[in-house]
Amino acid sequence: MLALTFETFRQLTVNGFFRGCAYGLLGVGFALILGVTGRFHFAYGFTYTLAAYLAFTLTFRAFSWPFWPSAILGVLLAACAGAAIERGVYRPLAKNAGATALLAVFVASLGIGIAGENLIRLLWGSETQAYFGPTQTTIDWWGVTFINFDWWQAIAAIVITAALAAMLRYTALGRRIKATRVNPDLAKAIGIDADKTYVIVFFLGTICAGVASFFYAVKYTVDPAMGTLPITYAFVVAFLGGTARSPIRVFLMGIVVSLIEQYASIWLSVQYTQTAVFVVLVGYLTYLAIRSSAFMAKFNKAGRPTPVVPSTAAEV
Repeated sequence: MLALTFETFRQLTVNGFFRGCAYGLLGVGFALILGVTGRFHFAYGFTYTLAAYLAFTLTFRAFSWPFWPSAILGVLLAACAGAAIERGVYRPLAKNAGATALLAVFVASLGIGIAGENLIRLLWGSETQAYFGPTQTTIDWWGVTFINFDWWQAIAAIVITAALAAMLRYTALGRRIKATRVNPDLAKAIGIDADKTYVIVFFLGTICAGVASFFYAVKYTVDPAMGTLPITYAFVVAFLGGTARSPIRVFLMGIVVSLIEQYASIWLSVQYTQTAVFVVLVGYLTYLAIRSSAFMAKFNKAGRPTPVVPSTAAEV
């Protein structure tokens, strides 16, 4: 627990904003994939980790490329891996599984996530490794402290989210994605290649995860298990924000979730702050269950006035 002072509150708020940008970006990517394709892409955590390791390898290991080009290429290669998972695994599995396609894809994604983490351990080792930017500096502003990569992460997350929202609203590709999300069969009937759209969506969604992963790695370390917790936050943010809603709404929900987590540390120990997020999720699920239940239907019906029906033609 923390002693609540104005300085502490400001630091928690700034920490929550920067971390929320990462949560929001993760949620945006996951919501795009789940909302359009209906695939619970548990291997999202694997592609998240892969992006950081590829950028790390291009910068410090085999090639010694410049820092930012390595980061961009690492994210793009991980995005290609995400698209390849949809094209090479999920699509044929869904077509052959029939009515059990959702379960089959989920089990496959779970297997890819576990196998992918072990593959990373085999190729790069199990130990955590430092991945610091070449010009990492500390910034003191408004009585709070953060690093320059926090600022760059926030800018990148906001730009990507805004660009994705604009693409969905104003471009032909965005209209194809939204049409596929609403009704894939009807989209195919009017000439939209839903299978190709799915691959594009996985590519775009994985870019969101890759950017969040890169900035996490730069701030902390690269670790084979670093994708385990982000997939949980991606699901929570996507679910609370709405998988069929605007990316901007989902992104803002990520900031809200992060602020709840940060403010919870005022009353809870740090190891229990994540519990507050799941309490909010359970509360939201309970609210949805009650709102859609037969009890609420009867309650709403009881609150309406009973219509008066004329009994004779004269009354009409």
